[in-house]
Amino acid sequence: MPNEHVSNQELQKARTPSELWDWLIQKVDQICSTPEGIQDFRLQKGLIKQLVEEVRPLAIFGEHKFGDTNQVHLQPVVGNQNYDAVVTDSRTEPHSTSYLEVTQAHEGENDYWRRCELLRKGFVFPYATVIKQGTNKNRTVSVPPEATSVEERVKTELRRILIAAQKKEHRDYPANTSLVIFFDDTPPFQKVIDHERLDVFVRGEILNLDLRFAKLYLVGEAKGVFREYSTYEGSRSIAGS
Repeated sequence: MPNEHVSNQELQKARTPSELWDWLIQKVDQICSTPEGIQDFRLQKGLIKQLVEEVRPLAIFGEHKFGDTNQVHLQPVVGNQNYDAVVTDSRTEPHSTSYLEVTQAHEGENDYWRRCELLRKGFVFPYATVIKQGTNKNRTVSVPPEATSVEERVKTELRRILIAAQKKEHRDYPANTSLVIFFDDTPPFQKVIDHERLDVFVRGEILNLDLRFAKLYLVGEAKGVFREYSTYEGSRSIAGS
């Protein structure tokens, strides 16, 4: 059974930022210690999907936002509620509780097929065209070698960030909920888009959307980019590192 790699109970345990990061690394190493585990991890079977798509962004967010503290706890939440994590901050009195909605800036269904290609070949071109032929059981998918310019990769990533934000428009969330958009900030992105240019993009394309969140965070998977934007009642202040 795919769920044997990670249980609901351990996935949803409240941890400090450093505890969550350490647990995530240990869990991924444990899962990927066998060929079967590597396959399940790449195909994101069972709760591995939440581990990759929600816990990993949450862990990186926690490191950036709170650093090394034992007075903040991050708790992933699995289910149909309209948030993915609870943040309990005990650094001040009274203690505060806030919520995070975590979403991925990826390419949708093609992300799955790209991971299948990675599993089959051991490598995949991350921005090459995904070619699909046939339907249902007769479908074949391939990702041929295809060079993509740095500029095109950056445009694609910015477009994915915008689409991820647009999918959260016009929705109501609990008070004090923030949106975390997790994206690919590997070095080509960081070489082309510095914080100032990223802020200009967010101001022009995202902060005018109907996003009903207290704050918006852009969190890079390479841990290089972390930007925080206030969205509440039209506020447009920006902070980051």
